[in-house]
Amino acid sequence: MNLMIVEDEIGIRARMAGTIPWEENGIDVVALAENGSEALQMMERTRPDIIVLDIRMPEMDGLTLAKRIHESNEMVKMIILSGYEHFEYARSAMESGVLKYLIKPASNEEILQAVLEAAAILKSELEKRHNYEMLFSKWRNHLPRLQENFYNHCISGSFADWEYESRSKELLIPFEAERRLSVVVLEPDPLIDGGRFRAEDTPLLQFSLRSIAFDVISGMDSELFQDAKGSTVIIFHSRPEEVPGEFQLRVSFTTTKVLSTLKECLKVTASAGISSIATGLQHLPMLYAQAQNALRKRVVYGHDLAIPYADELGEDGSANLTIASDERALETGIELGDIQIAEAALDRLLEKVFGHASAVEEVQEKLLYLMHGLLRVIREQQWNLRQMVGEDAVYFYSVLNLHSREQIQQTLHRIVRKITTHSQKRPQPSGHKLIQRLLVLVDEEIGQDLSLNLIADRLYVNKSYLSRLFKHEVGESFSQYVLKRKMTLAKQFIQEGGQVGQAARQVGYINSGFFSKVFQKYWGVLPSEIKQG
Repeated sequence: MNLMIVEDEIGIRARMAGTIPWEENGIDVVALAENGSEALQMMERTRPDIIVLDIRMPEMDGLTLAKRIHESNEMVKMIILSGYEHFEYARSAMESGVLKYLIKPASNEEILQAVLEAAAILKSELEKRHNYEMLFSKWRNHLPRLQENFYNHCISGSFADWEYESRSKELLIPFEAERRLSVVVLEPDPLIDGGRFRAEDTPLLQFSLRSIAFDVISGMDSELFQDAKGSTVIIFHSRPEEVPGEFQLRVSFTTTKVLSTLKECLKVTASAGISSIATGLQHLPMLYAQAQNALRKRVVYGHDLAIPYADELGEDGSANLTIASDERALETGIELGDIQIAEAALDRLLEKVFGHASAVEEVQEKLLYLMHGLLRVIREQQWNLRQMVGEDAVYFYSVLNLHSREQIQQTLHRIVRKITTHSQKRPQPSGHKLIQRLLVLVDEEIGQDLSLNLIADRLYVNKSYLSRLFKHEVGESFSQYVLKRKMTLAKQFIQEGGQVGQAARQVGYINSGFFSKVFQKYWGVLPSEIKQG
């Protein structure tokens, strides 16, 4: 321990410094000062741990010095050596952080004992402080991992509602109960044979995806962590000024940025599932499950996509996410009322039923699955089975009534034609609520220049997802569908006696000459020939 002696009487100062066995007791005398001002000047250079000081000194008295030292460093221990045995002096000294108040003439033993007592107290305080700082430092180093564990417990539903706030505060996680949340789950897409990466590289790709995501979302109101399966999970927080639609777009665009950056850097793709929006950490298990369900849809829609959760778009989530393309084509044909599409898909499915089955039981099993799919379409539209298919309803209850390949083909084609014909009477051609909204929007704004980019923004989804979803649900691209609707409506208008120029303007063409060229290319005849016919 370092000791400073502040005493204006040179004799006393010399006696204390030279006749007390400081070194034998582990004390180093590092400074001698004759007044308070000199002591302050020496403090920074000598850095004493303990100071013995007189009260009555020129320039700056001991009490003033003690107060100044205590304000700058509370750890320094001070011992007053004074010739005044007044209570007020002692009280003022203690208020200034003085540990001991000795009355002159104090013996060497008294002074040494007081200094050693101060040294013991200081040592104890330093040990406690250093131990705390060491533990706090270790805790801070482990804090990211502790926070990651917290979020994994959140998404797994391990906490009661009241625990979220208390545990988040313990881990220095800002808790704002009123802010909206959205969860995104990201995973590298399955690797293809012969690519630059192999199956054993999956952990590396997961780490790379996580690192890229961390860089992209840096500075945003969000948390990123790894779940138990190694997937990258991002929890986005809305900003105070953000409305829900803006928040959705920010989440979608940010997620798409992560995917495109990974693709650009590593030449591999990843996909993401995006949850709906909810308020409060207690909803994280639900949001995480939604994001996982959305991510599974890459089996249907393909890879390299940010896929929003279906319920956010109005679906009931009952559709089979792993439905085969021909089964989906059959459903699409029925929903669109297109008998040609529906029957072509049915033929392909029946070919699979008969072509890959090696036993009667296997045919019946696959046929039962196919009948169940048709029944699900009927139930989803809230149609009555017997009113829909009449006497053929018996085959939905028992496929054992179908005894031959020819009977199966004839019966199923008859059933599909009945369902599809009934579907033609419906105003909505698609089962997906988002696509229904989009088709209504197309009809309402058919006289404008329809851009999928702008529509995607208005519906709060990304363009890539909307484009693939439209093709998947309707069976043709958005641009093909819009062109078909424009040309069909224009033809109908002209057939009813409308002028070519009026027809062009009604479907969004300013230049009637260009409209005529597009019309002729689509229908094979000029608009004027339609009118004349």
